Amino acid sequence: MKVVIMGASGDGLVVAQTIRDIERYDKSMQVIGFLDDGLEAESIIYGLPVLGGLASWSDLNENTLFIPALHKLKKMFLRKKLLEQLGVPEDRWATVIHPTAKIADDVAVGYGSFVASNVTITPGATVCCFASIRAGAILGHNTIIDSYCYIGPSATLCGGAQIEEGVHIGPNAVVVDGIVVGHYAIVGAGSVATKNITAFDVCFGVPARKVSSTIGDMKRFSLL
Repeated sequence: MKVVIMGASGDGLVVAQTIRDIERYDKSMQVIGFLDDGLEAESIIYGLPVLGGLASWSDLNENTLFIPALHKLKKMFLRKKLLEQLGVPEDRWATVIHPTAKIADDVAVGYGSFVASNVTITPGATVCCFASIRAGAILGHNTIIDSYCYIGPSATLCGGAQIEEGVHIGPNAVVVDGIVVGHYAIVGAGSVATKNITAFDVCFGVPARKVSSTIGDMKRFSLL
C-alpha cells in the first residue's frame, strides 16, 4: 500500500516515520512522498519528495492512498473544510497505526486517522475519522473520539469520556471518567478536566478552567 502524506512539516514528519516503522515491521505500507501547498514540487523533505500541492492528489495513481497531517491548534474547523473541499473519496484515505499501539479487538479506527507509537486504546472505545492520537496516549474503555480531534502525547482519557469534533487535548492532559469536551474546545497541556467543557472553550489548569474561547478565531476566518 503506497501512501502520500498531506502536510510536509511537523506532524507530517511524525506520520512519515510511523509509516517507515510499519514498513520495517510487515511491509504492508510504504510512504512515497508529501503533498504541501507551501513547498515547491520536487523538493525533498525527510528524504521524501514533495509531489505537488494538496489539490494534485487526483493526478496520482488511483491505487495511492492519503493520510492528512494538517492538524493546527485553533484552526481545525478551517482544516476540516479544506479536506472536504479536496473531494478525496473515502476509500482513498489511509488509516495509519504504529506497530507498537495496543488496540482492543472491538475497536475500529476511522479512515484518515493516525495512531502513534505506544498508544493504548481499550475495549469499547470509538475513534472516528481524521483523528490524530499521539505517542503514549491512553483511551479508556468506552471513550468516544469524534472526527478531526487531536489527542496529545501521553494524554489520558478515562472511561466513558466523550471528545467531540475538532477538540484538541494537550500533552499529558487528563479527561476524567464520563466528561464531555464540546466541539472545537481545547484542554491545555497538563490540565485535568473534571467537569464538562463547553464547545469552543479553551481550558487550562488543575482542575481545568476556561481562560478564553476559540469562537473569535472561528469568526476571524469567517467560519461562523
